[in-house]
Amino acid sequence: MPIYGSFGPLIGVVYVSNSHCRFLVYSAKNAEVLTFHELKLRQIVHNAGWMEYDPSEIWKHTLECIEVAYKNLVILEISPYDIIAVGICSVRGTTVIWDSTTGASLYNAIGWTDCRCTSQLKTILNNVKYNVNYLRAHSGLPLSTCFSALKIKWLMDNVSSVPGHISKRTLCCGTLDSWLLWNLTGAESCGVHATDVTNAQYTGLMNIHTLQWDKRLCDFYRIPLSILPRIHSNSEIFGYVIGGPLNGIPIAGSIGDQPASLLGQLSTKVGQNMCSIDDSCFVLLNTGEELIESQNGLISAIAYKLGVQAKPCYALEGAISNAGATVKWLKEELRINPEINSNDNVVEALTTFLGESSMISSSCSSNMLNAECGLAAKRSEVTFVPAFHGLYSPYWRYDARGTLLGLTSQTTAENVTQAAFEATGFQIYEILQAFKRDAVTWDWKNIKERFLFGGEYAENNSFIQFIADILGFILERPQTTSPAGLGTMIATGITMRVVDLNYAELAYMPPSDAFSPTTTQNRRNLLYERWEYAVRKCLNWNNYETYESDLALFAQRERDPNLSIRRSLPGSIFLTTTFVFLIVAKFLKSKYIS
Repeated sequence: MPIYGSFGPLIGVVYVSNSHCRFLVYSAKNAEVLTFHELKLRQIVHNAGWMEYDPSEIWKHTLECIEVAYKNLVILEISPYDIIAVGICSVRGTTVIWDSTTGASLYNAIGWTDCRCTSQLKTILNNVKYNVNYLRAHSGLPLSTCFSALKIKWLMDNVSSVPGHISKRTLCCGTLDSWLLWNLTGAESCGVHATDVTNAQYTGLMNIHTLQWDKRLCDFYRIPLSILPRIHSNSEIFGYVIGGPLNGIPIAGSIGDQPASLLGQLSTKVGQNMCSIDDSCFVLLNTGEELIESQNGLISAIAYKLGVQAKPCYALEGAISNAGATVKWLKEELRINPEINSNDNVVEALTTFLGESSMISSSCSSNMLNAECGLAAKRSEVTFVPAFHGLYSPYWRYDARGTLLGLTSQTTAENVTQAAFEATGFQIYEILQAFKRDAVTWDWKNIKERFLFGGEYAENNSFIQFIADILGFILERPQTTSPAGLGTMIATGITMRVVDLNYAELAYMPPSDAFSPTTTQNRRNLLYERWEYAVRKCLNWNNYETYESDLALFAQRERDPNLSIRRSLPGSIFLTTTFVFLIVAKFLKSKYIS
């Protein structure tokens, strides 16, 4: 039996997100992060909608993060020899190609949000009669630019050296986890070319039923199977670190960032969910061993497979392309300060959405019932749909474009920020409704409406409060440093037999902050009606034929909430009278014949 220090066995996690590279060291005993180091990644944008990363920079940052964290353990007088394994966590869909003989990348890594493949997607959709779900039965995914298949196809068509490497069988292709694993295990000398089920699915080339590459999917995209990595579960030995301070340590886990967050938030029971808000936003619902084929614009996803012989756990997943990225856009491109008024009482007044209602008195202290508080409590009627590069779940419309409706001369930067916060809430609400429509056989009355939040932008209290007001139920934010890192540690610890799920649920459950909704259902319904209208304009932004009539009808609806009922009366009268006339005619005809 190995003898460890006071923190027990330690597990290291390499975590590469959209913006940072990190190495975290966890105590498997209590999930405490003992030390970590992170470096910011440089995002390369050549054209609008493109997003690239330098693969060699990612690898160099990974090495530096490992070395600094290792030294930190020594400074803290924690034995680095207690590290028993390493796990890999990375953003899914980001695609890399490299030469297996030299280990050099042949092109920059193409980020998952990159939409350079829009023209190819448009051609494919035209060929399949615009059926976005054409491959869903096999892959669990809709046709979209955010998955790797189209990126691989673009690289094959646009990087001149690729065809030669394919013919010589020296081309390796994979997501970021494959690139990291290859380099950690010796690169061109003895590197392991492998991936896990959660990252493999996001290529769009893995069969969700067999959990292996699907020849039909590869043939559809004309991608050779020979360039793809071998698929493993999330919890098994992938290989061993070659070189550096962690030399000889097994790489015992690999998992995509969002499935890792679901696991790290300990949403391991059927019906439990998780929302991660970073630049983008993902909402996952654990469906256990039941694979639900979505009919409502969601991803039928692999949540995790914790061992070679373990049964896979599935999830329904909703993807939102812009969440924190919208706030960043306000700040960097429009030079808007995305901070809501720092006075807590005023923030509460803002988040009530109750206008000049008497409820203001419950949010503002007696000495604050002045013009400033009243002004703060007034919410402008701005609606913002941040579809900068299309809408993902549940629409999957690459051609949608962002809209900002309801601007007046009184609109302030704070109003636009509120609308940006609300936009994430509305999109999450749409995904939650799609969950219920897909899981139609579930008894939702027995499933607690407990919604867990995590991610970089989940630390913004105002952001989460606005979302709580839109959704209408309590949100919980566990005080976890990195849910994705913790999930990776759990998957790795299961391989090394120092962690199991039952132990994790007891020992790793952190305290939580709670956010309660502060608005009324009527107000929420009104806001959602506005959102639906804005989305329709977003989806048909280049359709000018119905603009005037739509605008007039929307204004009329605002003045007359019973408009839809009254508009239906003439049609109802016509159908009723027609039916009566038919009966009378039939009666007279039979009487005449007799």
